[in-house]
Parts: sequence; C-alpha cells; structure tokens
Amino acid sequence: MRIMVPYASDNADSTPGHTAMAHNSAEQADHLAERYGRRRRPRVVVAVLAAAFVAFGAVTLWLGLQQADQPIRADLYAWEDPRGATLPATVEIHRDPGLAVTCDLVAVDDRMIVVGQLELEVPAGPEEHIRVDADIPLEGNGIAPRLNGCHQAD
Repeated sequence: MRIMVPYASDNADSTPGHTAMAHNSAEQADHLAERYGRRRRPRVVVAVLAAAFVAFGAVTLWLGLQQADQPIRADLYAWEDPRGATLPATVEIHRDPGLAVTCDLVAVDDRMIVVGQLELEVPAGPEEHIRVDADIPLEGNGIAPRLNGCHQAD
C-alpha cells in the first residue's frame, strides 16, 4: 500500500500537505471569513444572555410583587358529586383580616355550560385563611363547580 502526500517542491510558500496560501494573517483571515462566514463575537452572546437574564428576573420580581399585593386570593378547594338539586363545593380564601369577600361560583355540565350560580358572601372576620362550604343550586346536570373570582364585598 502506498500513501501519496502532495508536496509542492517548486513553490517556496507551500508546506507539505497544504496548498499555497499567503502568510499574511489578515489575508488569511479574510479568506477564511469569505469561505466560512464571520464568527460571532462571544461578547455579543454574553451580553444578550445577560440582558435576557436581567429581563427574566425583572418580570419574575414584578409578577411576585403583584401577587403579594392582592388582598384576596381564592381557589376551589374541593367538591362532591351533586346531591339532589345542589352541588357542594369548598372555597379556600386568603384575605386581609377584617375584609368581607364576595365570590362568584357557578356549576357547569359536561359541555361546560353554566347550569347553576351562587354569589357566596363571606363576612369580615379575623381569619386570614378560611375554607367556606357552599351549595350551588342546579338547574341541570351539573358535574363540576367553577370559581369565577372573588372581590371585596360592597
């Protein structure tokens, strides 16, 4: 087996295994950039990543402060199967002490059509965290409750 290595013996600028190319580094860099494209500067990538990190942190902080500033937060805690013409549900409420709350609860059927509605009134009290039971009256085949929201009572 014979291996051939190109060698330009009559060209002083070439080395074994390489074609002739000018030794000027600027010309060589231009040639490589023309052939393969310019390489992105790492500083630009680092700056973009840093800006994205700062923006993400600012948005997270802003959303956290918005959530902390809300005087009322409420979620559905549990519900049971319908009993006759009512759908039992439990609402969990986090509120500022002494604040009266009104919650809008609805019952929906399997097509998500509203088949019952209840305006749940929670009187003011010293508790910050409270769970309130409610019976949503049904006018159809309700299968699940939905909490549309809570606000400070008028």
